[in-house]
Amino acid sequence: MSAPFSLLPQENILQTLKPVRPWAFLGYYIGSLFVLALGLLLLSFSGWFLLLVLLGALLLLATYYYSGAFTYYLTNKRIVIYRKFITISTRQIQYDDLSDVVVDVGIVGRIVGFGNVIPVTKSGLGLGTTGWHAGAGYGRIPGPIVVGGPVSTTVRAVASPSTCIYGVKDPFSVKDLIFKYQEEYAEAPYLKRIAKKIEEKPKALAGAQFCPFCGSKLVEGAKFCASCGKKVQTD
Repeated sequence: MSAPFSLLPQENILQTLKPVRPWAFLGYYIGSLFVLALGLLLLSFSGWFLLLVLLGALLLLATYYYSGAFTYYLTNKRIVIYRKFITISTRQIQYDDLSDVVVDVGIVGRIVGFGNVIPVTKSGLGLGTTGWHAGAGYGRIPGPIVVGGPVSTTVRAVASPSTCIYGVKDPFSVKDLIFKYQEEYAEAPYLKRIAKKIEEKPKALAGAQFCPFCGSKLVEGAKFCASCGKKVQTD
């Protein structure tokens, strides 16, 4: 399977995913249609609102192409997020950089059957903060008086087409596949070291002599076994 990026040595593409159109971008379409409908409604009052109609139509057209601009690739070594909309950009996430994988399925997603798979990295990619702050101010000579209220913030996974696997079918299976290859990717270095030791052991024992009585390794040229003391070489 061809890809618009260079594959690493011994890298294979496991799955290619695209957002479910138009449902994954329903909020974008609703916003564009609202601007278009508002412009058409106000057009009877003034011809200047034709600009609002054109803006709504442009947003609707841009949403259509934007929703088809993303392709997500799962390989045996990384996750690649590819976007081709006006410009081209790619983002890659190595499996060993993942700290968590969050699945986000909204109301429409539950009905239609799609969701967002958010890879959260150790550096915080995939996370965002939400919060609120209350306060009041009063200006008066010689200086202002400011009264601040409480601040509350929450860190949570944030779904964005450019930073996660956005709006794809069967998101829980995608999450399981990522975890599977994350585990295999993490185990690969250890398995290579074990295989190397197994290969080196027969080489180290090549040409070695052993006592026919107790099986201990013999010192080169020795006539008696150092372990059992029995004679192993005849004069």
